[in-house]
Amino acid sequence: MKQVNIIKCSSVFLIWFLLTGVLKAEDYQYQYFDKEKDKYVPFSDYIPKVRLHYKTVPHYLEDYYELYGMKQYYNENSLRKNIERMKTALNSKFRHPSLAIVKVESEEEYLKYRKLMFMHINILILRNYMRIASRYDMIKIHFYSAEFAKEIRESLDIAENFYIDAIPYWENARKYALDASRIKITTDLGFIESERYSIINEDLNYRKIIDDHIKRIAGKKQKLERVVAAGN
Repeated sequence: MKQVNIIKCSSVFLIWFLLTGVLKAEDYQYQYFDKEKDKYVPFSDYIPKVRLHYKTVPHYLEDYYELYGMKQYYNENSLRKNIERMKTALNSKFRHPSLAIVKVESEEEYLKYRKLMFMHINILILRNYMRIASRYDMIKIHFYSAEFAKEIRESLDIAENFYIDAIPYWENARKYALDASRIKITTDLGFIESERYSIINEDLNYRKIIDDHIKRIAGKKQKLERVVAAGN
């Protein structure tokens, strides 16, 4: 009989312990509301769920920007994928200021933040175009190149077209850099701010670099024609 009472007491204590744990677990999230928890709702509960989708499905400019990847060993498919993602980013809305990549504390700072992001994304696109172009431009004309003249011409034409495709993105990047520089606030976009500074001071001029590449392609084509003529 004594043993039965002990078992009953143990059962009662176990049930009490479990109920207390459940109640405490239930109150844990709202302990900062004390007795007024039924009167108030945490601010986070008011955030539309669509605002949180960027964690799983890209919706906003920053989402696509964060998908950008540059592996140590990359192929043309990786470069094309980056280009498409960044183009999609340029046509997407920005996240709410509270979810920006860096902290922004004023409308003016948020405006500069957006211009800098546009500038940087345009530069990423042009760089990827140039990387693809370089894969077709890595050609040195030799005395025996006449044998592959058709293939070499096609490769150089592809490279030239990719260099040309990159030019509008440089012009856009430069425009956004100049616009951002008119806002006399320094954001926390450190290396992107440095990129802007290099552009406005003409330490970085992709148009000049691209024009040099196109000029060298023209020289290669001329040399190839001379080699073909000499072989005939």
